[in-house]
Amino acid sequence: MKKLDFIQDLREIMDLEDDTELAKDTNLQNLEEFDSLTLLSLIAFVDEHFQMTLSQTQLVSITTVHSLMEMIGLQYFE
Repeated sequence: MKKLDFIQDLREIMDLEDDTELAKDTNLQNLEEFDSLTLLSLIAFVDEHFQMTLSQTQLVSITTVHSLMEMIGLQYFE
């Protein structure tokens, strides 16, 4: 998956406004939209697209878009 496509998918999962910046160094925990519903959607997204399940420990350790990508595995991203 291309990194930009992944970031766009995250924008949709979090239902971000067009003027909200989302880049690989964005701290997700600082975004109001990064809530429990987003985490549930993220679990489903990662399972569907990467065939892996994120644990609770992994979920709470997500800080940035890049940390999420590292958790999934950078080899999956172009």
